[in-house]
Amino acid sequence: MSPYLLIKVSWVVGSLLGLAPIGKGFNLAGWVFLSTVTIGMAAIGIALALALVRRWGMRIPGRLVAFCAWTGSGFLVLILTYAVLTTMLDAAREAPVNSGATTLPCPAGKVP
Repeated sequence: MSPYLLIKVSWVVGSLLGLAPIGKGFNLAGWVFLSTVTIGMAAIGIALALALVRRWGMRIPGRLVAFCAWTGSGFLVLILTYAVLTTMLDAAREAPVNSGATTLPCPAGKVP
């Protein structure tokens, strides 16, 4: 998660300085807001991972840990489902329509 967090921070800083392109369909404010939300989610994910493996994590209320894990898992499941469905729909849209006739190449110099 740390590389993802650093990439998102660099995107926000680069966008604000005019060095990084803004995502298609976004204005600057929308791009910065969405990236800032995902930066926060990455930071929570890093903190959750550390809380699960460090002794100080035992002092965090179980409901808070469960909520963060449940919410993160829910977003992951939604994103994976969306990715699979859009891939299948795009593949179905781009599949060639077979009319039943097959076209074979003609040998050189022979016309049917």
